[in-house]
Amino acid sequence: MQFRTGKVFLAVALAAAMVLSFYKPAAADDRETCKTASGDAAIAACTRAIESKKYSKKKFKRTLSLLYTNRGVEYEIKKEFDKAIADHDQAIKVDPKNWAAYNNRGNAHAGKHDYDHAIVDYDEAVKLNPKYAEAYYNRGLAKRNKGNTAGADVDIAQAKTLQPGIGAPAN
Repeated sequence: MQFRTGKVFLAVALAAAMVLSFYKPAAADDRETCKTASGDAAIAACTRAIESKKYSKKKFKRTLSLLYTNRGVEYEIKKEFDKAIADHDQAIKVDPKNWAAYNNRGNAHAGKHDYDHAIVDYDEAVKLNPKYAEAYYNRGLAKRNKGNTAGADVDIAQAKTLQPGIGAPAN
């Protein structure tokens, strides 16, 4: 009995190649694109990485939290503040110690002119990371917008002590 392995192998190889051509991995590429791209490309990459479930295990909670907060920042830039807040909420739910997510959610609240909620989030970011200059600076701006100039000046001075040049216009 003679086997026709050559043709069968070729058919199996072609079928596998066709299946793999439709496979879109949410590998490290999407994670990296989420981190480094901007706009819709970043949002799409973050979404693929989140939905891949690759980062759903407990040991990847920090990564998953950062994926949510990165996507939230992109929504904030697009002025889609409710989507940004929802993503930062998820980031915080996954990793309650993610101080950047609190700061970023505060920025989204500030974008909605909800300075009370923004200040609460900046307070938490500073509590989790007392050397986080951006949170002090952002809290200072929120306090200034609420009319608390003295409190704003203290926070902005602290931010400048931690990170000289913060708030300076970009060249």
